[in-house]
Amino acid sequence: MNLLPGKYRYVPVLAMVFFGVAAFTPILNEPGLQQTFAVAFLFAALALTYDLLLGFTGLLSFGHALYYAAGAYGAAYAMARWDWGIIPAGIFAMVFATLIALFTGATALRVKGIAFAMVTLAFAEAGHVIAVLNMWGLSNGDQTLQLNFDSVPDFFLGVNNTRNLYLLALVTLILIYVAVWWLTQSSMGRVLQALRDNEERVSVLGLKPFNFKLIAFVLAGVMAAFVGVIAVIVTNNANPVMGSTQTTISLLLMVILGGIATRWGAVIGGLIYVVLSQRLTTLDTQGALSGLPEWIGGPMSEPAFILGVIFILVVMFSPGGIAGALYRLRMKFGSSVK
Repeated sequence: MNLLPGKYRYVPVLAMVFFGVAAFTPILNEPGLQQTFAVAFLFAALALTYDLLLGFTGLLSFGHALYYAAGAYGAAYAMARWDWGIIPAGIFAMVFATLIALFTGATALRVKGIAFAMVTLAFAEAGHVIAVLNMWGLSNGDQTLQLNFDSVPDFFLGVNNTRNLYLLALVTLILIYVAVWWLTQSSMGRVLQALRDNEERVSVLGLKPFNFKLIAFVLAGVMAAFVGVIAVIVTNNANPVMGSTQTTISLLLMVILGGIATRWGAVIGGLIYVVLSQRLTTLDTQGALSGLPEWIGGPMSEPAFILGVIFILVVMFSPGGIAGALYRLRMKFGSSVK
């Protein structure tokens, strides 16, 4: 779906520049807001890696958060227990996540459709249980595995350096975006999209679908693990929620909200989902809903309710998400939007 023809193909670049500059202006110069957007950038990047699976390869996985958590826990564990620096800890975490993705992907891809989704869900639940129960002393359980501050440069620590975390998260999003863009535009990316559309036709051409899908599965997992490593620095801990099914479902909603297989749609969906979910929690605490009837104020005080309503409206009136709505707008008005 060519949504950004001509000069508009630079819109994502301009958006990234805007967010980078905004951190040095009153627009986004408040630490709390910068922290919110830092988390939003990371989830937008994570949604991009999930879109590589779902949108460009046609693989509905319910276990993608497992690799995000593997990256986070791998880095946090290496720093907290072995006193490793952030770079060797990050490399270790990504190798660890790669091995997990290879094993789980090679197993799950033996089946297709709903069976594949259920196998990925089973692996994710197993990982989540290991984290919650602190099996083998790996995760510190529900108490979270805290970041070893001695392993992280000082310019990433403290409220005064929130802007640096914001910029780190933004750079992470840019790197993931470029990686996914390059991959989906490559010859391999075209094969993956052909597999999504008609796997039998690809097989007839002499290619092995399993191999290509496994490569895509592992690459998406490694990129998710990289986001997990950065998330440990930004949030100062690794926690069981990172690897929960709830996190994967949230990624699915982000991708559908923004638009499947559009890349920047996943980014928009991730930003909207996270910023709304975090900022809407302040409505009730600030008394903004105090004058409303209980049957209205009660649901409105729950971000999940508002996000759910938005998701339902998007599915009903814009099946292609925000990206699909803009595409139809361009088709309707023709040259005026081109």
